[in-house]
Amino acid sequence: DVVVFSPVMFIEGTISDILRQFSAVVVVSTLMSLFVCFTLTPWLASRFAKDVKLNPKNPLQAILIWFEKRVDIFTNQYVKLVAWSLRHKIIAGVTVLVIFFASMASMGLGIVGQEFVAQGDQGKFMIKLKYDKSATFEENNTTTLEIEQMILAQKEMVDIVFANVGGPSSGMGAASFGSENKSELTVKMKPGKQNEIPTINYMNAIRNEIEAKYPGIEVKALNIGMVESEEAPIEIFLSSEDTDLLMKEAKRLKDAILEIKGAKDPTISTDDISPEVRIELNREKMGQLGLPIAVIGMQLQNALTGNDDSQFDDKGQEYDIRVMIDKFDRKNIDDIKSMTFTANDGKQVRLSEFAEVTIDNANGSLERKNRIPNTTIRAYVLGTASGNVATGIIDYLEENPLNENVRMLWGGEVKRQNESMGALGMAMGIGLILVYLIMVALYDNFVYPFVVLFSILVALVGAILALNLTSSSMGIFTMLGMLMLLGLVAKNAILIVDFTNHLKAEGKSTYNALLESVRERMRPILMTTIAMVIGMIPIATATGSGAEWKNGLAWVLIGGLTSSMFLTIIVVPMMYYIVDRIQAKLSRKKAQELHFEEDPI
Repeated sequence: DVVVFSPVMFIEGTISDILRQFSAVVVVSTLMSLFVCFTLTPWLASRFAKDVKLNPKNPLQAILIWFEKRVDIFTNQYVKLVAWSLRHKIIAGVTVLVIFFASMASMGLGIVGQEFVAQGDQGKFMIKLKYDKSATFEENNTTTLEIEQMILAQKEMVDIVFANVGGPSSGMGAASFGSENKSELTVKMKPGKQNEIPTINYMNAIRNEIEAKYPGIEVKALNIGMVESEEAPIEIFLSSEDTDLLMKEAKRLKDAILEIKGAKDPTISTDDISPEVRIELNREKMGQLGLPIAVIGMQLQNALTGNDDSQFDDKGQEYDIRVMIDKFDRKNIDDIKSMTFTANDGKQVRLSEFAEVTIDNANGSLERKNRIPNTTIRAYVLGTASGNVATGIIDYLEENPLNENVRMLWGGEVKRQNESMGALGMAMGIGLILVYLIMVALYDNFVYPFVVLFSILVALVGAILALNLTSSSMGIFTMLGMLMLLGLVAKNAILIVDFTNHLKAEGKSTYNALLESVRERMRPILMTTIAMVIGMIPIATATGSGAEWKNGLAWVLIGGLTSSMFLTIIVVPMMYYIVDRIQAKLSRKKAQELHFEEDPI
């Protein structure tokens, strides 16, 4: 465990803070356990341990005698199974390979999803409202208040509603910006209500109710999980020098995402059309009328957007004073055309006499990434993991690739997931190498540690099967569970290999040494594995706050330890026997050292 988790402490990235603390706890606790088992445990055993003969007349001890007989029967039957496997290595090997590849193939069934972290059901969700572009801030506030009161009226379900009128509707953190025609409502359900009605179901019911009562409002709903982020889990950056081509490909990809199961509310960041007034000045007429362009531009800016150069001082507190044309005098295009300007000779000239004023539609926002026009496609996920939606997008792009002049980059949760999985995969590879090197140093042999590593492969069978049976997703913490399996399952194989080497040193043949090591080491293997599995069951079945993060990790350990307990005892002796035969042939040992006839044990 120490060499497995030590590399994790040096991982960089989004998950580094979480995993560094977790790994430090595992490493320190393992070293302390090692110290205790060499000091305190032998002392306690010398003082309190004693040989007890069970009395069958005692009811409690009779149960122990019955249990002891069952363990002996199980051990003897398993020894026979191992003996059969050693005699029929091809059949046993093919069977194990079929089980292994079948479990790997189950990952393609779509049962096990992929996501950064399990979001779970926290009883919180957000409703995003988008009104017509012509809606004023006052109209937005009035309607949003009505919707807020409609949600709060459901007192048996709703605890808190926080309204953000005109607040951030896009961007993150300091880059967030809102609009007077957008609002957000964050709803928190009463504690425990999400157990009666899943948050997603209640959220969709609220959304349908709003859409039915206010048909002109664009409504979006998203579940807020363990990571309280409004960021869309699916985020794709597209960039191209050709703006028209960029928007065409973005709309095509958006339509494709709509057809992917689980994808919800895809949007294009620069597809927000806003009406604008375009004023095209005729410089020739302005010169004839004696109107300087700088003066005209400043007067238009002051009239339409306001001038706040002046300030009001109230007992040392300064307030900006904004001077601009009254809203009544700029409510339509004719008002703009009728604006008057003073020429150099003092004459009053209307704007329509030297400029063409029109209304046009334009993009509500412009984006650039690395000085190249950019647009961002965002989509939320409902009823599935974000990794499944990302896989659907990748499959679509393989069949229908983007134009070669459009560049695509992943962002959001998918990007963090890929980075984190890569870092954990590297840590797992380093840990595997370190485990092998430690065993090489302990055994003074390069071959037998290789046999131990086969126990890790059979542990993956149970881990993946457990994820499929519980419909869990593959995330950071499930990968961490697989990393823990590297150290845990290798112990079973080490017990068998080490005791076999000890028996061979006493003169026993490989075959008989393997069978006796299975018989003698079955009890400690059962004790340690069953203890760990039982210890993980409360974590796997927990339903409290934050349990979603740990459920997958616990199920991976339960499945991996269980499959390793049964398959390692078959696979490791079989691989040990094969490797020993190869070594014997290469070193020209006598055949009787590997004979099949079982000596009396």
